[in-house]
Amino acid sequence: MMRPIVLLSVLGTAFVAAALWARGADPAEKAPVPVLSMRVFALRPGVKAEDFEGFVRTELADAVGKESGGMKMHIFKGDRGTRKGAYILVWEFDSVSTRNQYFPREGRGSGAAFDEIWQRIKGAMSKFNRYVQEEETYTDYVAVTK
Repeated sequence: MMRPIVLLSVLGTAFVAAALWARGADPAEKAPVPVLSMRVFALRPGVKAEDFEGFVRTELADAVGKESGGMKMHIFKGDRGTRKGAYILVWEFDSVSTRNQYFPREGRGSGAAFDEIWQRIKGAMSKFNRYVQEEETYTDYVAVTK
């Protein structure tokens, strides 16, 4: 009587483990999975959306819109939902490892890899900060599905 229960338990555990592995639930042991770092911001009072979006499409895109060593920045504008019309900055990393090279510690500290890129983008990011008020909070999302 005990053997079928043990067999079912082993088979059930194996099935769940295989399903999680196939879905990429453990990114540390699988092929790299992307990380999206979301940073919410608002336009400063008096900044016109058209002016900001023009800057984003030209100057900011030229400086930070290209993939650089597994990292790329995007600006999104809400199209539907509770944040319709609002903006979000998204740093896209090709893996947890890449994110950790640029930002090794949780919080505001950056690594040498990001410091090198900062030299190229600091002018555009300084201008970006004149347009926006960035919240102090952020969230990094690691993909759990492929």
